[in-house]
Amino acid sequence: MLNSKVKKRPIIRLEDKIANQIAAGEVIERPSAIIKELLENSIDAGANSIDVLISQGGKAIIRVKDDGWGISKAELPIAVCRHATSKLVDNDISNVNTYGFRGEALPSIGSSSRLTIKSKTVNSEEAWEILVDNDNIKEIIPASLNVGTCVEVRDLFFKTPARLKFLKSDKIEQLSILDIFKKLSLINPHISFSLREILPNGSDRILANYKVLSKINSGNYEYYSLDKNKYSERVSQILGKEIFQNLLPIGFSDDNITIGGYISLPTFSRSTSSYQYFFVNGRFVSDKNLASAIRVGFSDFIMKGRYPVAIVFINCPNDKVDANVHPAKTEVRFQDLNYVKNSIISTIKSSIANFNTKTSSEVSDGMMRAFKKNSFSHGRLSYSRDNQVGQKLNNYSSDLFRDLSSRNFQNELSPDVTTDNGLLEEIDETLLSLGSPVAHIHENYIISQTENGMVIIDQHAAHERIVYEKLKKSLKNNSISSQALLIPEIVELGEERSDIILKFTLDFEKLGVILEPFGKKSICVRSTPEILGEINCSTFLNDLADELLEHENFSVAEDKLEQIISKMACHGSVRSGKKLKLSEMSFLLRAMEETPYSNQCNHGRPTFIELKLKDIEKLFNRN
Repeated sequence: MLNSKVKKRPIIRLEDKIANQIAAGEVIERPSAIIKELLENSIDAGANSIDVLISQGGKAIIRVKDDGWGISKAELPIAVCRHATSKLVDNDISNVNTYGFRGEALPSIGSSSRLTIKSKTVNSEEAWEILVDNDNIKEIIPASLNVGTCVEVRDLFFKTPARLKFLKSDKIEQLSILDIFKKLSLINPHISFSLREILPNGSDRILANYKVLSKINSGNYEYYSLDKNKYSERVSQILGKEIFQNLLPIGFSDDNITIGGYISLPTFSRSTSSYQYFFVNGRFVSDKNLASAIRVGFSDFIMKGRYPVAIVFINCPNDKVDANVHPAKTEVRFQDLNYVKNSIISTIKSSIANFNTKTSSEVSDGMMRAFKKNSFSHGRLSYSRDNQVGQKLNNYSSDLFRDLSSRNFQNELSPDVTTDNGLLEEIDETLLSLGSPVAHIHENYIISQTENGMVIIDQHAAHERIVYEKLKKSLKNNSISSQALLIPEIVELGEERSDIILKFTLDFEKLGVILEPFGKKSICVRSTPEILGEINCSTFLNDLADELLEHENFSVAEDKLEQIISKMACHGSVRSGKKLKLSEMSFLLRAMEETPYSNQCNHGRPTFIELKLKDIEKLFNRN
């Protein structure tokens, strides 16, 4: 417990050792923080290759070796002193184009461990080594090393065992190191990175190895360049091909900001946000505001409790963002945060709309697995190498399609499709992205044939998105008609809640909601939006009052209205169990192709599943 009765003492200057230990507590929280600082130093030194070696989750040994330009003998003792750096130009902290600039990392590490630095510059005939043992700087001695720098950290927190106890298990610390390693590898695709672990038997194993696959001119390379071609290989290396094939490119640029990177298809998601990476001017950051922008951007498209994959690179002028917020430099402050968030949100929605008829491989793969499981695991279709797999699948497919709608749509297919102008045109629908409908099964699913495979469409989910987008468009264009209530409804909210609602009366009128005061504690509702039909006015206004009191921003009213529109779209769309005619199915598919975000419903469920012909042939053992 803090002692509030401590006697007054004179103000004194802290000793360098104590100051270093305080700084170390801010910068060196755990082994992964050391990895971050040392990797950033290597990148700033122009390295083309960086190798990292760890032991016991970084608690026993951390070694980072690079082929950068090195540190001269004369600069080595300066490098381990506080606030010594080569990265501030004219002492201008507002114009920083490197990772480091505070000059605290090496002395902080030296005050928390046994630190050894070996380095050789291109103009030097020999390498030199300096040792810092718990803040004590030893004499510089000759060493053996090629051009570059090798920093070795041993026995982290050996002088402060209390801090050592706060570290997690070796496995968890190793995962934290790997996370940092991936982030810095992502943003620097022109550098080869390797991470190895020393095993108890003395051998080592590779944890990660990211080579530069394409030739990149690193001499003229900006590490925060948003040329997505330079990132595609590295993103695929780090996240894996399965994830990469389900990513959509994003891009936006104006005089104030440039946004690039990748987001996942809404139907391809994860259970945590750990697959979301944010980089600002080449520096990875942990920012809840950016994460919030991703969440809002996907709010209409993803299931509740699921998180999209996102790799977002943001570039903006240095005077528009402050990177000197936290000693670890993982937090930033934007001069115009709302502009940045709105730009990210609109970029996400634009990208999803541009890839309107693309569905995730995870959905298709799940269907393939289901087919195989049903085909090979049931007793009547038990798998044997000696069995004729193709024949058994043929028999099973007959059972599967026994529930087809009684109409044989294949025989009644016609290339004539009514267009918007009422004329009939000759169209081969199989060439369109969602193909030509051939069957209707279980009174909810449309089977469609495409040029290269087949598509299965959930008619209710698909129509729900179409209706929802039409209603949203009416809302955006202020073309919402007001519907007068036969009997005005009185809603009691209390004085404070009534006041906040009435404060936005004119805004509500634009949305078709006509309100009047009714005493001090109640509101009279005279009209509601026609598109919503009959709604519960009490629930509607109470929910709005809660959010307006919290945010005092009318935008929440529009958000709440969109939620109600979404519910109405769900109830107003074609229901499961309704048998569709061929013309109705064709009309639905063509509407999906023209409707933004139609590859998932309002709740984030996929509206269709695509199977390529080559995948279907695998089921029948034809490849």
